[in-house]
Amino acid sequence: MEEKKVRSSRRAEQKKTARRRRLAAPFFTVLFGLGLIALIVPLRPTESMREKRALASFPELSVGSLLSGDFFDGVSTWYSDTFPGREAWLDIATEMNNLHGVTTNVVNYSQLNSSDPIPVIEESPAPSALVPTPTPTDAPGPDEPEETPEPTPVPTPEPTPVYVEIDTPTESVEKWGGLGDNDEKVIHGTYLQIGGAAFEKFVFNEGLTTLNANMVSRAAGIAKEYGVRFFDMPIPASVGVMLSSDLLERLGMDDQGQAIAFKFEKESDDVLKVNVFNTLIRHNSEYIYYRTDHHWSALGAYYAYVAFCHAADFEPVPLEDFEERDMGDFLGTFYSTSPQPAKLETDRLYAYQPPGNIEMDVYKNGTHFTADPIIDMSKSSIFNKYMAFLGGDHTMTVLTNTDMPDDAPNCVVYKDSYSNPFVLYLTQHYHRVYALDFRTYDAMGMRSFIQAYHINDVILAESMSKAMGYGAYEQLDMRLGY
Repeated sequence: MEEKKVRSSRRAEQKKTARRRRLAAPFFTVLFGLGLIALIVPLRPTESMREKRALASFPELSVGSLLSGDFFDGVSTWYSDTFPGREAWLDIATEMNNLHGVTTNVVNYSQLNSSDPIPVIEESPAPSALVPTPTPTDAPGPDEPEETPEPTPVPTPEPTPVYVEIDTPTESVEKWGGLGDNDEKVIHGTYLQIGGAAFEKFVFNEGLTTLNANMVSRAAGIAKEYGVRFFDMPIPASVGVMLSSDLLERLGMDDQGQAIAFKFEKESDDVLKVNVFNTLIRHNSEYIYYRTDHHWSALGAYYAYVAFCHAADFEPVPLEDFEERDMGDFLGTFYSTSPQPAKLETDRLYAYQPPGNIEMDVYKNGTHFTADPIIDMSKSSIFNKYMAFLGGDHTMTVLTNTDMPDDAPNCVVYKDSYSNPFVLYLTQHYHRVYALDFRTYDAMGMRSFIQAYHINDVILAESMSKAMGYGAYEQLDMRLGY
């Protein structure tokens, strides 16, 4: 009797085991199939548009890496980082996290304490002197540098007013994104999220700001030797323009307006100072910055262009003369780093096509190609829309307005990614606009560039967040100092 019970129990257990195997077989078959698909190299992504970075590459095989185990660690990282459909899986994971319910976030105010107090500027810096534009000569193309002429000293004329006074916002902006002082505030690393908008925090560094101002003054002195005007146009981050000064003080955040005033005070009178901070504050109820990205919008860049025109003695072209192009919904860099991305308000990216026949030549990694100044990104990834401006960041981008005569002025803009929409507006005043990304361009220094390409104006359009970094200072010092 007992033996029958044991046999019956064994048969039942065997049936359960067989049933488990039948149920598990499809799962492991699918898992094995996905593993095989994942090994197909052409299907594996190389860049993440969501995280704005290059993904891990397959490690190089060597005896040393095999013995140390680094090769197998690299393969594991490559396999997981470049899995086919990675972006979709990350989106699904984000949505699953958002289903967990409401979370309570505590603001750690100490994370935003400034490193240096900003010295108080009693009065606005004195207006800079505008150096007259020399008579332009035939402008060569990017591959046609000419012989170096002898520099001709230029006398300084009577000062012309330049916008340098500093304002500060008195209240948070309501129209821009439903943004108010009482909204939940969440700090995540170097980012601040308030309601449906995210911001890049700003910390003032007196030493670096002084170094930057001295570097700019030296560069302006070099430009003056050749009768060339030098403009400094610091680009503020959204946090200083869109949030009230009282709220910034409570968060321990530094005042960018005062930081710019300090920088301008330290710069010489050879520098033509363009204070776009004031201009942007006057328009901060408009859509001048993105909520999910650290960049300003094309509209914000246009208002900066207007401020530049005042300083450069140009008549700004009305915005209605530019063709508005809707690129669709946009999610920027903050979306991929925010602890609460679902709460961020989706952006809309608009670009403004400049009037006239504008040609664009791009030089990057030893290659050259032509493209439209405004790239149609309306059907591209929602995370990739900012590439509509100039097609993204390139070592050197040359915009040529063929409707203007060859002897019209030329300018060079030393820029980071903030300036991509800004340089498009300059095509209305220059025959050629040379946009150099100072983070990667190292072919020649400013002195040589001025002479080789018949430059009339030099424009430094650096974001304030970059200006507070020593790496950016070293890169600019190399570009502008020679």
